[in-house]
Amino acid sequence: MHRLLVHLHDRLPDLVPRPVGIDGGTETVTFLPGQAGADCWPHQAGEAGLVSAARLLRTVHDASRDHLPAPDATWGAPATTPADVVCHGDPGPWNMAWRNGRAAGLFDWDFAHPGPAIDDVAYALEHLVPFRSDEQAVRWHGFTAPPDRPRRLRRFLQAYGWDEPPAVQVLVDAVIARQQRTIDAVAELARRGVQPQQRWVREGHLEELAERIRWSQTHRHLLDP
Repeated sequence: MHRLLVHLHDRLPDLVPRPVGIDGGTETVTFLPGQAGADCWPHQAGEAGLVSAARLLRTVHDASRDHLPAPDATWGAPATTPADVVCHGDPGPWNMAWRNGRAAGLFDWDFAHPGPAIDDVAYALEHLVPFRSDEQAVRWHGFTAPPDRPRRLRRFLQAYGWDEPPAVQVLVDAVIARQQRTIDAVAELARRGVQPQQRWVREGHLEELAERIRWSQTHRHLLDP
């Protein structure tokens, strides 16, 4: 992952942190200026924030295409095929640095892995469209009114630069499949004693993640009215 970050930082010095090193159990990377955390959710709810997040993801994907990992490279998540990019693995608004209401940096590459771009796109769509109830979108995702999900999905794909995106229901299937992989990953990390996933499982987080899948399955018509 550090080799990947060096590769990306050489091309995108303002968008991706550069690894400094590992001292004992502490990994150090350079700082990405900007806002981060829960206070930034309202940024992604706006048009400029949504578009900037899509363009940021496309930019880092394109910069990763010519990265040549070592044959014995170890990744934070299993590689998936077809591997046309190196996926970030967790490209949610909480892992973006926001400047002037726009996504302007991507950090926390712990789950990076070679895979198809649609894996990262599906992950981002879950949180940015979002694949959540109106109540949750307003309460947790920074919206002031129920989101126009079909429009936000189309706008994200346009900003990402996907000239011929898959059909909406194919994308919904991709989001659901990605949600299931998140459950599988959390369960496996918890089984290995990794924190905070072990605590999440103990506190019932897997059921919350399963409920998100059920919402996506039950309300898929909201994405393609």
